[in-house]
Amino acid sequence: MKKRLLQACLSGALFLSTNVMYAQQDAGLVANAQEPEAIRDARMRWFRDAHFGMFVHWGLYSVAAGEWNGKNYDGCVEWLQNMANVPAAEYASKLTPLFKPKKDFAREWAKTAKDAGCRYVIFTSRHHEGFALHDSKTTTFDAMDVTGRDLFREIVNALHEQGLRVGVYFSLLDWHQPDAYVEHGLPAPGGVKNDTRDNAKYVAYMHQQAEEIFSNYGPIDVVWWDYSSKEIQGEKWGANALVAMVKKHHPNIIMNNRLYAFDNNNEYTRANGDLVTPEQFIPETGFKGMDWESCMTMNGTWGYSKHNDKWHTEQELVRNMIDIVSKGGNYLLNVGPMGDGTIPSQSIMLMHGIGDWMRINSEAIYGTRANSIGRVNWGRITTKPGKYFLHIFSWPADNRLYVPLAPDAGMQPQAYFLADAARTPLSIQTDERGIFIDVSNHTFKSNNATVVELDATGSSLVSRGIFPEKDGSYVLQAGDAQLTGGIVYSEGEVPALCNWMNVEDKVTWHVNVKQPGEYKVVLNMACTDASAGAKIEVSAGNTDLTDVVKSTDNSWGAYKDRTLGTVTFETANVYNVVIAAINKPGLGVMNLTKMRLIPVKK
Repeated sequence: MKKRLLQACLSGALFLSTNVMYAQQDAGLVANAQEPEAIRDARMRWFRDAHFGMFVHWGLYSVAAGEWNGKNYDGCVEWLQNMANVPAAEYASKLTPLFKPKKDFAREWAKTAKDAGCRYVIFTSRHHEGFALHDSKTTTFDAMDVTGRDLFREIVNALHEQGLRVGVYFSLLDWHQPDAYVEHGLPAPGGVKNDTRDNAKYVAYMHQQAEEIFSNYGPIDVVWWDYSSKEIQGEKWGANALVAMVKKHHPNIIMNNRLYAFDNNNEYTRANGDLVTPEQFIPETGFKGMDWESCMTMNGTWGYSKHNDKWHTEQELVRNMIDIVSKGGNYLLNVGPMGDGTIPSQSIMLMHGIGDWMRINSEAIYGTRANSIGRVNWGRITTKPGKYFLHIFSWPADNRLYVPLAPDAGMQPQAYFLADAARTPLSIQTDERGIFIDVSNHTFKSNNATVVELDATGSSLVSRGIFPEKDGSYVLQAGDAQLTGGIVYSEGEVPALCNWMNVEDKVTWHVNVKQPGEYKVVLNMACTDASAGAKIEVSAGNTDLTDVVKSTDNSWGAYKDRTLGTVTFETANVYNVVIAAINKPGLGVMNLTKMRLIPVKK
C-alpha cells in the first residue's frame, strides 16, 4: 500500500453550503423543519437499523464504458458526456442503439444485494445525461422508447421480490434537455450558456418526470437527489413543491440533502433533507445529531469502466462499513453494471465476500448504534442496549483486548467470539483502566474483522486516558488520538495520522499521569522535502514545546523518531496532550504514527 499524505481522496464535485446569489436565503424544506421528533424517529428507524445499502449507477454511459471515439477516460466515467464534451444529439444517437439490457438483469442485481447483506438498494432513475429508465410521457429519451421495456418497473419489482427497500437516485441536472440549468457551478458539455435557456420550462419538465416516478411504481423508500451548486439550489429547483409532491405519494419517504449545496462539513440542517451524504470518504466522528450515509465506490468510478482495475479489497470494504456504522452512519456501496446490466465479476466477488462476513457477523451491524468514545486503536465498537460488539482490525500482540469499560458494581461482563456458535466464554480481567479480554484463541480470526460480543448490561464505555507502560513511559498511538479538522487516521501498513493540511487542525490525547515529573517527548513522524518547515507546538502539563518539522528522506512513509525536548507534569492527573501547527509553508504538516512520553531519570 502506498504511503502518502492524502490518504482520503474525495471524488465528485463538492460545493459550499451558503447561498450567495439570492437576495433572500432559501427557507429549506418546510415539511422537514416542522416535523415532530417522534414522528421523524419512527420514519427513520428502518434506515438507522439497516446500515448497509447498494448503490447502482447504470445508464447509457454504461454502454460507453469509459471510452469515446477510441479514447479512454479515467475517473468517474458516468460523467463521460461532459469529459469528452459530446453534444446531446451525438451522445444519444451513438449510444441508444447499443443499449440492450439482458433479460432478468434486475433480478441479478436484487440477488447480489440480498446475498451481500444489503437492506436497501438505490439506483439511478436518470443520471446527468438525462436518460430515463422509467416509461416517461415527457420525452422519447427514455428506456421504453429505446428498448420497449420499462426498466424502472423491472428493477423495482425485482427489489420488492427480495424484500429490499427501494431508493431512487434522481439527477437534477439534465444534459439532454436544452433548457436545463448550466453554468453557475453546474458543469455541462459543449460550453453552452445559461442566459439563452428557459430554466422555468426545464424545472416544470423535471417535476413532471419526478411525479411519473413517484406516482406510478408502488412503494419507494428513499429519494436521492443529485446535485446542487451554491448558485443553483433549493427553490431554483422548486424544492418545496417537489418535496411536497413526493411526500403526497410517499409520506414516510426518506430523502437526502442534495436539493441544496453542501461542502462535506458539519454545517447541515434538517431543513435541507433527512440525510447528510459524504461522498467517497468517512467523517472522522460522524455527524452528531444528524442521520448520514457515506456513498463509496469499489474502484473509483460510479459508472462502469472497461479499463478501470483500481479495485479496493474485500477487507477495505468490510472495514469501511464497520467504521461508518461505529460512528452512526450508513454505508452505501456502489456497483456499476455493464451496458447489458451485468454486474462486473470483480464487484460480484467483493459483494459475495462481504456477504460471507455478514452471514456470521450481521448482528454486530444491523440495529446497532455508534459508541460513545469513538475509535479504538485495535478496531471499532458498535453497540446495542447491554451489548458491545468489538470489531478487531489489529490483533493485540499480547492477546489481551483492552476495552475502556466501567462495569457496574457486582456485575460480571461476558464475552464471546460472535463466530463461535458454542458461545465459549472468554476470560476477562478487570483493573482501574477497564477490562481485558483474552483473545489468545485464534480459531475464529477473520482477515476482514473479528468480532467479539461483550455482554455488559448496565456498563458504559468511559475514556480514562492513556495509562503508563510497565517502564513508566506513555505511548500515544495515532489510533487513540482525537482529531480536530481534516486530519485523517489511516489504517494502512503503518497506522498513522495523515492529511494534516490546515494550521487549524489539532491532535489530542488524554493521558492519565500516575507519576508526576519530567518526560522526554519523541514523535515518530514523516515528511517530504516540499512540506518540511512547518512549525508545531506540543502542549502538555505546564509546558509548551515548539519544533520545526524536518524532511524524512523526502517521503511521507519514511517514519523516523524526533526528540522535541521535555515536558513537566506537576501532579498526578488526566492531562490533555495536544499537537498543533503554528504555520505551514508547504502542502502538509507531517504524518504521525505516535508520540512517546519517556520519564527522565534524575
